[in-house]
Amino acid sequence: MKIVIAPDSFKESLSAKQVCESIEAGFSQVFPDAEYVHLPLADGGEGTVEVLLQELEGEVRHSQVMGPLGEPIMASWALLDNAQTALIEFAAASGLDLITSEHRNPAIATSFGTGELIKEALNHGVTKVILGLGGSATNDAGAGIAQALGAKLLNNQGNEIISGGAALAEIATVDLSCIHPRSKDVEFVVACDVANPLVGENGASHVFGPQKGATPEMVLSLDSAISHFASVSSRHTLVNHSDSQCFGAAGGSPMGLSLVFDIQIKPGIEMVLDVLEADKVLEGADLVITGEGQMDNQTLQGKTPFGIAKLARSKGIPTIGIAGSLGHEIDNLYSTITSTFGTVRSPQSLEQVLNEASKNLTRMARNIAATLKLGAQILD
Repeated sequence: MKIVIAPDSFKESLSAKQVCESIEAGFSQVFPDAEYVHLPLADGGEGTVEVLLQELEGEVRHSQVMGPLGEPIMASWALLDNAQTALIEFAAASGLDLITSEHRNPAIATSFGTGELIKEALNHGVTKVILGLGGSATNDAGAGIAQALGAKLLNNQGNEIISGGAALAEIATVDLSCIHPRSKDVEFVVACDVANPLVGENGASHVFGPQKGATPEMVLSLDSAISHFASVSSRHTLVNHSDSQCFGAAGGSPMGLSLVFDIQIKPGIEMVLDVLEADKVLEGADLVITGEGQMDNQTLQGKTPFGIAKLARSKGIPTIGIAGSLGHEIDNLYSTITSTFGTVRSPQSLEQVLNEASKNLTRMARNIAATLKLGAQILD
């Protein structure tokens, strides 16, 4: 029996690799002779670099760049394919986890550091850049990225605007004459797991702004500022991206990126599955086990368990999902995932849940395996 274990990480407790190990530890107590294949996954956000480097030959790089509030930080990125492909996570330089909760402010947070990582990759001579969106602290529509790569965002006085989402309202002119000379020479893939448009009630500011520290008043002003930026930028992009699908990801970053690159936007999990050749990994599999920290109907919006389960289903392979916790609404999951389980054994504090994640996951995996074995015995 071949069992492919293909989860995302359990955020703040277990990496995707550790999740694989815990699930195998539980299943192997019941099925010791099974063939277990680990396929740790990510959906383009945090952890993507780590996951791909585990499976592919590559080199981790460390660069000093500007953090989301202007402070110098060290950010990691990676080179793959004999240094021809750069893999960058937005969160590494411009992530929400880089700012304490009391200092989060999307009105001033900038994506400039992410642009610096991209610039370094271009200077290194890569022919392809993969940028994973997710976990952003910013709401500047990628303006900081564009500025780091040479774009000049000027106000009515001809001066460069300051950093942050709020300042986008002051843009009068976008000058692209000094854009990095290699920006049109590379394939640029943007991996994201949301389909939200740039502006409006479902856009970057309204949906994601509050978790980054935006007040209700700030949400309205940021939404208006991004809309203005899209309007001014349309003179160069030849399309107003206010309603463009996926442009609301990472604080609207595809907007700024589209000024510099001919971007391809792909669901993050599909990009990861393609790079890891998951099709081949699933050949001959009898069962796929996936999971993430929490699963609910939102998992169907391009998250890792949905992506791998969809691929498995196309091959007639059943999928079991194991999550740290299950949300209130999970019924729609069963359209793709055969069955789902939560690992938390009793009411616990968050600290307890995180500390016992591996033990709880192993125990649940063992119980699932035992149930499968019992079912087979009954049918016999």
